[in-house]
Amino acid sequence: MENTQSFFDDIRAYRDEEIPAVVEKIASDPLLIPAAQFVFPNLDIEQVRKLIRTCTTTDDIQRKIMYPAIGGIIHRTMRQFTTSGCENLHDDNSWLFISNHRDITLDAMLMQYALFENNLPTTDISLGDNLLRTPLIIEICKANYMIKVIRKDDVTMREFLENSKHLSEYIRLRINDAHRSVWIAQRNGRTKDGVDITEPGIIKMFGLSGGADFVESFSQLHIAPVAISYQYEPCDVFKAVELCRRQSDTPYQKAENEDFLSILTGIKQYKGDTNMTFCEPITTQELEQIAELPRAEQCKALAEVIDRRIVSAYKLYDTNYIAYDIKHGTRRFAKYYTPEAEQQFAIYLVRSNAQFEVMGVDKDAAREILLGIYANPVEGKLNLGIEL
Repeated sequence: MENTQSFFDDIRAYRDEEIPAVVEKIASDPLLIPAAQFVFPNLDIEQVRKLIRTCTTTDDIQRKIMYPAIGGIIHRTMRQFTTSGCENLHDDNSWLFISNHRDITLDAMLMQYALFENNLPTTDISLGDNLLRTPLIIEICKANYMIKVIRKDDVTMREFLENSKHLSEYIRLRINDAHRSVWIAQRNGRTKDGVDITEPGIIKMFGLSGGADFVESFSQLHIAPVAISYQYEPCDVFKAVELCRRQSDTPYQKAENEDFLSILTGIKQYKGDTNMTFCEPITTQELEQIAELPRAEQCKALAEVIDRRIVSAYKLYDTNYIAYDIKHGTRRFAKYYTPEAEQQFAIYLVRSNAQFEVMGVDKDAAREILLGIYANPVEGKLNLGIEL
């Protein structure tokens, strides 16, 4: 097993025997100070450092640090955080959780909190290496069951396939041999337009480590889709600005610390009500039906099954219905929101327009994209014939 583990040293998380040295690095990092002030406002920095140094295993870190930290984020930036569907998860299974992706770090963090609250094991978390630029973030992530996803843009196709197979093999190893569940987003990068779609390429990646039998290969992974929704989308203004610039004639290029800023903004921004739903896992019967299709269509078909689960389970909020009605000039869904909520969202749009102006983008175009972020989940359900 040690040789197998060593083979994955480039993407694996820290093992428990490595944690004592890691917590010392975390406790000594100067960037811990501003982070600790937000996450633990009732403790001074020395108290936080002392608490961190008491951790000797990853489970210690999750129980003593991450669980109360995420709870604090929920308390300060959400009106409520609700969960459903935990009854779909059986204790004797390890799962491949495939979720829609709205916030860089919060989606996975909230899942860990939800599992912890329901006395279920937490998961490994797949995280792109583009986010691992700051030593403090690297150490915290690797100390919390992180799996590094190599997303370098300058690799050859052969290297890309090798990296994908490497990741696929490790995910399968964690689920089948280590009996650890794994969280991964349904696509590379966050959903920026409010349209949640699973990339068939992600499904193909999972299959690279399985055998030729489609049903057996994917049954072993115990795929469980997850839907997360926010009343007020984290980093919605940033997303609208990025898409607006990408649609213009000027090529969009991320600023040096843009991802880090998005992480902080996503954590600190007010999100109102937030929901996470654990959908019914993909069944063997569904996989058998997909396996009857031509091989070239199978991954796309499985992605569509996952999409329907996520879109069906996605909880719509008043902001979604209001945005849909504004975008289409109707009152179709007025019964789902109050005049007060409508006024509050109108004020939110005015404030967003001011931010668009400061950021130097076309206010009208950016506003239309922002409305889409909230309206498109409604469109998604309607397009699939899902009753609202």
